[in-house]
Amino acid sequence: MVSSEEALKEFRETIPIFEVLADERRQQIMIELTKHAHGLTVGELTKIMHISQPAVSHQLKTLKDHHFVSVEHQGTRNFYHITFDAPLNKVEHLIHTLKADLELKPYLR
Repeated sequence: MVSSEEALKEFRETIPIFEVLADERRQQIMIELTKHAHGLTVGELTKIMHISQPAVSHQLKTLKDHHFVSVEHQGTRNFYHITFDAPLNKVEHLIHTLKADLELKPYLR
């Protein structure tokens, strides 16, 4: 059985993930990156999304800081790739923890 403190700790650790996912521009960037296995540059994303380069760069930094994207340096160009396994693993762990606790309490189903 998971203690309330442990469950709350898991929730606190996943809140930033949900905050990142809540932004529509970041959602659009992630969707575009999933369409391009070779990755995309800031300039390419700017053209696709019709928003400014600083806006794209800001959103990519947030996504990178939270491990949703990685960057590959090729000469003077930076290609961004979707890499959301780490944050999704945290969310899956939270769900698993809550489900395991729920299975011990059949009266809550």
